[in-house]
Amino acid sequence: MQMPPLLRTSKRPVLDEVSTCPECDSAHLVRDELRGEVVCDSCGLVISEGAIDPGPEWNAFSAEENDRLARTGAPRGYTGQSIGLTTVIPITSRDSRGNPIPMREREKYFRMRKLQRHSSHSRPGERSLPETMVALDRAASALGLPKALKEQAGFLSKKALERGLLRGRKISSMVAAAVYASCRLGGVPRTLEEIQAATAVPKKEIAKSYGILARSLTLRVPPAKPADYVSRFCSELRLSAGVQRHALRLLKQMDDNDGSLSVSPIGTSAAAIYLACLACGERRPQKLVAKVAGVSEVTLRNRFRYIGGGPVAVPSTPRGRAPRARAAK
Repeated sequence: MQMPPLLRTSKRPVLDEVSTCPECDSAHLVRDELRGEVVCDSCGLVISEGAIDPGPEWNAFSAEENDRLARTGAPRGYTGQSIGLTTVIPITSRDSRGNPIPMREREKYFRMRKLQRHSSHSRPGERSLPETMVALDRAASALGLPKALKEQAGFLSKKALERGLLRGRKISSMVAAAVYASCRLGGVPRTLEEIQAATAVPKKEIAKSYGILARSLTLRVPPAKPADYVSRFCSELRLSAGVQRHALRLLKQMDDNDGSLSVSPIGTSAAAIYLACLACGERRPQKLVAKVAGVSEVTLRNRFRYIGGGPVAVPSTPRGRAPRARAAK
């Protein structure tokens, strides 16, 4: 059977372009992996041939054999000091056979090692890259960040180095800003107090560096919501899942009725958790809730009064005010 002119003269593979048979307009196409052909099941027309197999050319019958035959390494990440392949010239006085290296050859290897070290920092920002990655590892370990957020923070840090944002600024402040931005982008925001405790950088410097990083890299960071903090605060307060669901229900109800809760999302989240504790019978003192959330007791009471005077019904005592739980001994 003669091939259609369009398929015969086409230089590009038609595997992803043709979805129906050009002879009988049938959509039942069969892929033959052994022959590398795409055949119409209705009329038998060979639509495409010579397809490339993207899989490996070897067969493995066990996990050990698969690891032994595979020729690929670990995926590249942004938290390493170098993304590409590097060359390391070690410092040694003997060769691979154990024979001593003459002093003239050792001097030559020393010059080669020095040139290689200088050439590895040829691009802008690479000279400060090792210290930046060390600071990022320390901050991510202190905050317990997952690998995805750590990689994103490393990507932002490297972009900041390439743009020259570290000139005249501290590396620790820019790393803290990158970690804060990655947490916001990942949907698990951290407060400035937590970033300050993990990096030992003042909150004002973190906020200033974050503004510079967001403007230079044009980051579209979504605003923080009170519901983003509920799960973590409930976990630190050792509250049940019922309290967490009740707090999320209250926040959703407040968001539907009044969208002005973005003034203090952390304080609003803490107030909703305290209100859920009262409703579910798992009381926690205001001092403990405020300490976990990183706000003052005055902020917690103000947000609680705002919620109580708003559209959400707040359980009250006979005196008309919220009960205050006793401090745990």
